[in-house]
Amino acid sequence: MQNPSLITVEEMMTEIELFQSVYPVFIGEIERVEKARGKLNDFQLMLAVSYAKNGLGVLSFERRQTINAIFTAFTNLYRKEGLRAADRWANEHFGCQSDDLYIEDTQTLEDSVEAGIEESTLNNEDVQEASARIEELSSIIREKETELLEFYRELFMWQTYLGGDQSSDGETNNDRKTVRN
Repeated sequence: MQNPSLITVEEMMTEIELFQSVYPVFIGEIERVEKARGKLNDFQLMLAVSYAKNGLGVLSFERRQTINAIFTAFTNLYRKEGLRAADRWANEHFGCQSDDLYIEDTQTLEDSVEAGIEESTLNNEDVQEASARIEELSSIIREKETELLEFYRELFMWQTYLGGDQSSDGETNNDRKTVRN
């Protein structure tokens, strides 16, 4: 009978950091597919996990098992309770937070606070004007964050396409080799 391997606190912290590093890519992929097709089926979820794990590089067998266990727990929770519950679990256990879900939660909070202010104060035009401006700015910020996220995704896609081998000026090693020959 073989004893299960013990994981030290340092190793677990390393795995948590790895999961945190790929979590934005993972949750972004889930949100992208959900916006297009609704809740992910098992195959789509497996593809999102695979897409996120592409950013991890080569891992030892034990590290891969730990990361796979974290993804399995997340996906099981996602299937049973949905994205918000799974994101909450990732935040509580690993310190991961989806920016888009956080924005939606704060927007809901802002809406309820604004509703409370409107009910409890006088009908002041300044308050209404300020509320309208806050809503407008919140909308603009969400749009810009979405646009920026799309740029990051496209950048990652092109870097992946080029093999991630770029210098700071954007020139690839292949370009430099061609120039030297």
